[in-house]
Amino acid sequence: MSRCSLPGCRREAARPGGKREFFYCRYHAQFKARHGSHWHQTYKATELLPYIKSAQHWIKEHREDPIYRGTYWELEHFMAATGRADAAMSLRGQTAEYRARVAFARIRAAGIPTPRLIAIYLGVSALIEDDFGSHRTREFRIVQAAKAVHRLASGTHRKWDAWEPLTGGTRPVELHAYPRSSGHVLRKIGEALEKACEELARAVVPEVIAKRTQQFGPHPSHPPVAQAS
Repeated sequence: MSRCSLPGCRREAARPGGKREFFYCRYHAQFKARHGSHWHQTYKATELLPYIKSAQHWIKEHREDPIYRGTYWELEHFMAATGRADAAMSLRGQTAEYRARVAFARIRAAGIPTPRLIAIYLGVSALIEDDFGSHRTREFRIVQAAKAVHRLASGTHRKWDAWEPLTGGTRPVELHAYPRSSGHVLRKIGEALEKACEELARAVVPEVIAKRTQQFGPHPSHPPVAQAS
C-alpha cells in the first residue's frame, strides 16, 4: 500500500486510474483543488491587503505607463465580452470555462473596476514572492489570485415577499447561492487574469514589495535585521 508523498502524512495514496493524483492522498488532492497547493493554505485577507494597497498606490502613480495601459485595456476588453451574469443556481452542469466567464460577468455587473482586479493580481504575485515560506508555483499564484477576485462578487442574492397561509399576509424571503470556489473554475479565472497581467507583474512586483515594506515593514517570514552595536 503506497502512502501520500507529502512529508508527515500517513494516509493511503489515491489509487492509479482514479481522478485524483496518484502520489497524494484524497485529502491533499482535494486540498490542492481548493488552494492551488498540496500544503499551503489560501492567504487571509489581512495578509493580502497590504500588498493590494501597495499595488493600488503603484497604479495611481503609473496610470500612463505603457505596460499598465496595455494590461488595463486587455482586461477591460475581456470583461466587456463576458456576456450575461447568470444566477449561481443555474451553473450546475456547465463547463469550467463557462462558469469562469460568468464569474467575470458577475464582477462586471457588480461594478468592480478593472484597476482593482489588476491590483489584486499584482498584490498576490508580490505576496508570494515576498513570503519566504510560500509555495512559488504558477498554479498556486493563479488560484490565489482567482480566489481573491472570486470573493468580490461570488454569489447570487434574491429577496421577495411570499404569501403566508396562516396569516393571509406576506413574509420576506431571502435566497443566497454561492458557486463552489475550487477546481478547474478557479484555474480558468486565474489563467484569464494571468494572460492580461503577467507581463506587468514581472516588471513591477519588486516595486510593489518595496512600497509594502516601506509602509508596513518587512514580511514576518523575513529574518530580523541585526542592529549594529
